[in-house]
Amino acid sequence: MKFRAIFLFIFVFKLSSFAYSYEEILYTIADVAKTQGVSPKILYTIVKIESNFEPFAISFLTNKENALYFKKLETQNIRIKISNYSLNRTKWVVSIKPKNQEYAKEIAKILVENGFSIDVGLGQLNSQNFKKDEFEYVFEPSYNLTKCAQVLRKCFNAKDKNMQKTIECYNYGMRNRGSNPYYKRFYEHYIKEFGSGS
Repeated sequence: MKFRAIFLFIFVFKLSSFAYSYEEILYTIADVAKTQGVSPKILYTIVKIESNFEPFAISFLTNKENALYFKKLETQNIRIKISNYSLNRTKWVVSIKPKNQEYAKEIAKILVENGFSIDVGLGQLNSQNFKKDEFEYVFEPSYNLTKCAQVLRKCFNAKDKNMQKTIECYNYGMRNRGSNPYYKRFYEHYIKEFGSGS
């Protein structure tokens, strides 16, 4: 893999370290929810469990060998966490948290060019849901969450407005999983944040 040289290349250059505040992210969630016609509580919960409010987060599944390789590429500007995937013990999750949007864009481009299916940004939008020319914008909170809300709306319509199936679809796509592990996780976080009467 040619990632080592590219990650080192990114590390050498001093790029702006602009970050979004928690308050800005909350405002964006509320604004996008209103303009896209989705519940702000649902969008908030998705952001919480997908990225924990990290707008530059990138994650993907791979094998153990690749995961260990990527972990070695960690720098002070690019944090990398690896873990076994709970739903398939033969796969590993690589979670990359770059210091800023410029790092995130470059890393995401490299991964997609090398055939990885990646999830990016606040809502962990999958790379199947955006085009190469959207790398410039996909980590911006409003753009990312608008695209995520559109995926959620598409799932809602495709799954006959069934909320459980809609939430599962957001994570797993249009296929039928046969179980609802993502919805269970979503529901636990939703109740914790908003209570059962919401």
